[in-house]
Amino acid sequence: MSETYQSKRERRQRVLACLPTEMRKHVSLRNVEAVAALPPQAQARLMEGFQAGLKQLSRAVEQLRVDPDTSVADLLDPPAQAVPEPSPQQIQTDLTDLIQMCFPDMPRISSEALADAEVMDIARATAQVHNALFESAHLRTEFVLAVVYGLLHQTLESLEEIISDTPACQQIITQSSLPWKPQTWRNQNA
Repeated sequence: MSETYQSKRERRQRVLACLPTEMRKHVSLRNVEAVAALPPQAQARLMEGFQAGLKQLSRAVEQLRVDPDTSVADLLDPPAQAVPEPSPQQIQTDLTDLIQMCFPDMPRISSEALADAEVMDIARATAQVHNALFESAHLRTEFVLAVVYGLLHQTLESLEEIISDTPACQQIITQSSLPWKPQTWRNQNA
């Protein structure tokens, strides 16, 4: 049985009441469980951050979860995090594997050549962005995740429309090991 809005609110209010008094005014009910789950030293650092003017609670909580010793300066102005790029060879291998999945009868050497071809430049760039997306520390931030999900949802709908309008593409997709379900099942709640 799922929890009702009212019971969730009451539970969060009880958790909020257990936080130190000076911290309560800075923590919304939405974030109270994440703050309460922090170790005491991280909660103390968070309070120092509030006193110094911290405004972005979700990001600070995530940072303190990873490193409870994060400095107040880094909570207020987090250092830019470099996103490691996959090697071109890894991208090439990933594309080759996808080509093999879509066209299982194609010889591996042909898949490798196709993955390296100019026609696959857009697929290669997409694979690089896809890998960077899941390496990003910001993907777990609610608003970033919501926007990325919306973008990918729009992209999927557009791709499915192209597939639906092109019988040859439908045939290729259904013959591959890729899942093919027209977008109508996804749009029921739209």
